[in-house]
Amino acid sequence: MKSLNIRSILLYVGAFLLLIEWLHPLSVVTDTGEIQYFIFFVSINFLLLMLQTPFFIVMVINVAFVLYAVNRIYYQMPFLSAEWFSAFVNQISIDIGRIIGWQIPNLSVEMRTCLFFILLWIMAYLIRYWIFYQQKIFFFFLLTIVYVTVLDTFSEYDATFAIVRVVAIGFLLLGFLRLNIDGGKKQKLSHVENRVRSFFLLLGVLVIAVSIAYIAPKSAPKWPDPVPFLTAYTQNSGEGASNNQRIGYDTDDSELGGAFTADDTIVFTAQTEKEHYWRIETKDVYTGKGWETSYNDASRPLEGNENVLPQYGASVEKELYTASITFEQPTIHLMHVPELKSISLNDELQPQITPANEKLFPYNQGRVTEAQSYEMTYAYPTFNIEQLQSSDRNGSSIEQKSSFQSRYTQLPESLPNRVGQLAQEITAEESTRYDKVKAVEKYFQANGFVYDTSDVAIPDEGEDYVDQFLFETLRGYCDNFSSSMVVLLRTLDIPARWVKGYTEGEQISAGAETPVYQVTQNNAHSWVEVYFPGTGWVPFEPTKTFSSPYEFDEPQREEGNQDNEEREVEEATEPEVQEPVKEEQKPEEKQTENNEKVESSATAISLWWLLLLPLIIIFLLYLTRYKWLTRVMIPYYRKRSDEKTFEKAYFFLISMLARKGLKRDSHETLRDFALRVDQQLHTNDMSELTKKYERVFYKQQSSVEAWNQAIELWENLIKKTGS
Repeated sequence: MKSLNIRSILLYVGAFLLLIEWLHPLSVVTDTGEIQYFIFFVSINFLLLMLQTPFFIVMVINVAFVLYAVNRIYYQMPFLSAEWFSAFVNQISIDIGRIIGWQIPNLSVEMRTCLFFILLWIMAYLIRYWIFYQQKIFFFFLLTIVYVTVLDTFSEYDATFAIVRVVAIGFLLLGFLRLNIDGGKKQKLSHVENRVRSFFLLLGVLVIAVSIAYIAPKSAPKWPDPVPFLTAYTQNSGEGASNNQRIGYDTDDSELGGAFTADDTIVFTAQTEKEHYWRIETKDVYTGKGWETSYNDASRPLEGNENVLPQYGASVEKELYTASITFEQPTIHLMHVPELKSISLNDELQPQITPANEKLFPYNQGRVTEAQSYEMTYAYPTFNIEQLQSSDRNGSSIEQKSSFQSRYTQLPESLPNRVGQLAQEITAEESTRYDKVKAVEKYFQANGFVYDTSDVAIPDEGEDYVDQFLFETLRGYCDNFSSSMVVLLRTLDIPARWVKGYTEGEQISAGAETPVYQVTQNNAHSWVEVYFPGTGWVPFEPTKTFSSPYEFDEPQREEGNQDNEEREVEEATEPEVQEPVKEEQKPEEKQTENNEKVESSATAISLWWLLLLPLIIIFLLYLTRYKWLTRVMIPYYRKRSDEKTFEKAYFFLISMLARKGLKRDSHETLRDFALRVDQQLHTNDMSELTKKYERVFYKQQSSVEAWNQAIELWENLIKKTGS
């Protein structure tokens, strides 16, 4: 390759900028995070190639960087520590076994990330080969244009500036290759000056053309945006349904609304004596469109930090139970039941918790991993209603903290005033916190509200999710009911939060000593927790057709008053025709930062690996084509004995010599070329082979006969070119 010069530097920089245009969209069209590591890795490779660094040094630098990146993304242990290195090597050895067994979909996220780095490494070498050896870049340039324009059309990625960048970079690269400012031969000064002027002329024309194209008026699209149509089609959205369809426990609650898609997929089975909800996480920030967590923090070992989980006061009656959970497919999400006392995982796993949302994860040697089963011990509460009604008088040191009160009574400034006015109307005749909470909970059982999982609206721009449900649609599922109850209570300055998990599921062990419950995606659910001084976080169930599995001790009252109250409840619910109880699915939470990276990188890198595996194989075959091509062509031509065999074999040899750098000049005769080849290869075989070919060419000897005599000479030369 030519020595480093300004032209070579510009070509390397342009190639680098063109390649990273393939990486920018990943953070938009996939869940891939930490894009900066991939971009930095590509920049390192182009810099090393530009400096013509020996391959073994490149290998050491790249391997070190890949190990460092994997450690930073997926592990919480010091880089190159013995503990981390042991965990990483153990995981890679497992993945190698999976590759040998062709279990590609089961590869770990670490292995998928390493393979993606290797792919980028190969791409850097391939682009260098195209530019400096083939003197071609148009094909890669064209592919890049197609890539960004297709993503711009069929995804949320905005390629407005990307297309401009790609076109400008691509044409400059083509110009550099065509102008060849520093050719390998000595050129006249006037010739160089002409090429320099041509380059600046190209640059000026490109700048003018791009500027005009960018500022010129553009007509509106002739076709509607295909993204909403494709989204609706793939999600089977019907008339009146939204495109925000959900299946089971989703990963994002920032934009609620839209229909559910029924899914009977089994999530886990649970063996326990008590029937209750399975709690996964809470969220405390209502945005007007959905729910988020108020802060992100790192997970910490559960042991010694149980106080961050829901705790009940000493006056709350509790009974200890155990539960054994077995997942249908290994997962990182662990369900629990307040008040959690202990949790025991298999395979040396340790539970960790993210305090912001009280979500549990299984960890192994400092990294999130998957669990197949676990056991837990918990204290199941029975709440005393009289104690809850008197909790306002008790007060709470926790609730008196401004941070606590502001966190759990937070509401967006855009919340319409009529929501708070409605809460005041519902609770106008109630004096205690408990009675106000129950009044809001009962409000949804009548007043025209309908439980529905299909025809569920999505709030428009500037429209509040809760306000739309309370005053316009009055139709929805658990998200609508639970979010509305939390918001209504917060307008009354009552601390409340949104809780997600699963309902109790379906009992499948009739007659067994310990009941076994089967929980599917249809059992995903959300409900409400309200804080009571002296008691703690108390669960409530506002969703119509659902009933709370938690126990409340009713205060003693006279029989007549009890009959009147029951009659009032019947009269309130009788006009509304109850719909059949439906098990519903419910979204899951956006994890904290570290755990989100695991899922997002696993999904995105898995997709890339499956799509690019054939390309990697083809590319490796292409890089080694001269190795295996000679082994294929030698027996191929040995078996042939027709009149054209000698001619084809001879010119195939010439093409292989050109690949070795022994290219025949246009003014050279075959004999002159053969003599030059023999001098380079320290042999006489090429001259002898050429003499035999000339005899055939001038009709002095039969082609078949000459080929049989020349096979050994040809084969010796072919083996040298393939070495």
